[in-house]
Amino acid sequence: MTKHYELDWLTTFKVKEVFALRHDASVAKLTNRDVDATIMDTAAHVNRVMSKIMHNDALIWGIGDKRTGEFLGTFGFDSFVADRATAAITFELLPSAQRQGVMSEVLSHMLSFAFDELGLIQVIANVQSDNTQTVALLKGQGFTLDRETAGELQFKLRQDER
Repeated sequence: MTKHYELDWLTTFKVKEVFALRHDASVAKLTNRDVDATIMDTAAHVNRVMSKIMHNDALIWGIGDKRTGEFLGTFGFDSFVADRATAAITFELLPSAQRQGVMSEVLSHMLSFAFDELGLIQVIANVQSDNTQTVALLKGQGFTLDRETAGELQFKLRQDER
């Protein structure tokens, strides 16, 4: 938990709430993924996520407003490197929750969790190059540009740089 938000298993939120996020074309574009066309697509996504969690391949949570319980988005550690010292972060917010400091608070908290609890040495984030809001967020948390490919930027943050 953070001061204003709680992170809980994605399955504790209603599928229709997660569908609203995954069906939003603007969110999908920012994270370079396909839009879920139906609620069944979202249910299948949640099942895949939970399977990855159960197999220790990822940790993914839903973000809820602590006061209202409203679903706001997702945050996760994915793509753990074989040595389990590096993981990629992924996150999405509903448009109504963007530009309100939600991810800044959540990301700061989860970076502490990554380094202090998970024992990660490095966290990476892949971002679409035109996603200026996320680029600014990552830089504000101490991430540095590691590499750039066609349309995508990879940022990294090492534990000793934080």
